[in-house]
Amino acid sequence: MYKNTMGVLLTLSEVMINSLASINLAMVYSFCGKFEMAKQVLQPLWVYGYMIIYFFAIWDSYRCALETNKHYELAILENARFPNQLMRATGIQFIEKKSPLTAAICSFFFPGLGQLYNKHIWLGFYGIFWWWVYVTFSHFYEAVLALILGHNRLVTNILHPQWLLFMPSVLGGAIYHSYTSAIEQNRLFRISQRQYLTDYYRLARSSVYDVTSGGNHPLWIVGTFEHSTELEQALSIIEHSGIHSSRIISILMDIDADKSLSIVDQRFDKTAKAVEIGLASATACGVFGISVGFILAWGPIIWGIISGIGGFLLGFSIGLVLKNKHRFYNKPNILPEVTVLVQYELAEDEALIKQTFWKYKALTVGKIEKLIHPLHFKPSNNAL
Repeated sequence: MYKNTMGVLLTLSEVMINSLASINLAMVYSFCGKFEMAKQVLQPLWVYGYMIIYFFAIWDSYRCALETNKHYELAILENARFPNQLMRATGIQFIEKKSPLTAAICSFFFPGLGQLYNKHIWLGFYGIFWWWVYVTFSHFYEAVLALILGHNRLVTNILHPQWLLFMPSVLGGAIYHSYTSAIEQNRLFRISQRQYLTDYYRLARSSVYDVTSGGNHPLWIVGTFEHSTELEQALSIIEHSGIHSSRIISILMDIDADKSLSIVDQRFDKTAKAVEIGLASATACGVFGISVGFILAWGPIIWGIISGIGGFLLGFSIGLVLKNKHRFYNKPNILPEVTVLVQYELAEDEALIKQTFWKYKALTVGKIEKLIHPLHFKPSNNAL
């Protein structure tokens, strides 16, 4: 709550002081080479205060990130637990997997929607409110309409550069936050599900049937899964069908020698750093493109889009080239994260288990028909 309040106050301060100092307007004049006009519009009194607050926000965010990482590492080492569901005034909050790409697309079309997709209710509506403020005072939508209707010459006159230059950083920040937040929610989901599977099926290994004893050898169905809600649904249905939990074994798989990678989002974590650099580059290039667009033929909107896309591709490429200690070497996008073994005796149980596994998104399903104890194994006479 403290950080949310501080973020709101810093946002209000940035918008107010930036507007009073005419910093964005001066940036447009500077990038267009109109340095004398930039000097005239700048208000030095407010510029000094803006610089102090700006650098304080950078320092404080860096400091808080370091402290948050320490608490995260402690939570992992101590196997900290947290509730899976919370009853709040905004509704029932629960942990579920998200698509980082979907979150980013929502924020791209309207900042704040990606946060709502990730269930950050107050932050989402806060972002929507400010986006409406920026598009209203910058007359952005009116300029887009004029551009669509072919009145390109009117675009520069319609747009208000002071408010327009707020938009690239807001758009880039919203996309980045929603994308990385979805990744972290998926990481949290994996941690929570691993804790649940470990706790609930802890006694399974000690109470399964002894395969070395007399009688019929038990049969096993083996399924591999990604961490998902469907995995828990499949296990619950199998239990309710008459297979006792003591006959179910869950094995948590590591997808890399680095144990910390066992809880990452395989398809998005490996490109998260490249996306971060790409969005930062797109924001900076977008500001430059919008500014110079006021004196170029195609106008600020088209040049802002071209510069933003070009900046993202450049930054994303640089991010992929940079070495990452968590790099995945030549691995497919989807790897098994949990292996489930279910013991059964009847043929109808086999069909039920297999059908349930496939229905609830198993990656692979196999069968062990007979287990042979090493002491019972007799090599042939021809063995070397």
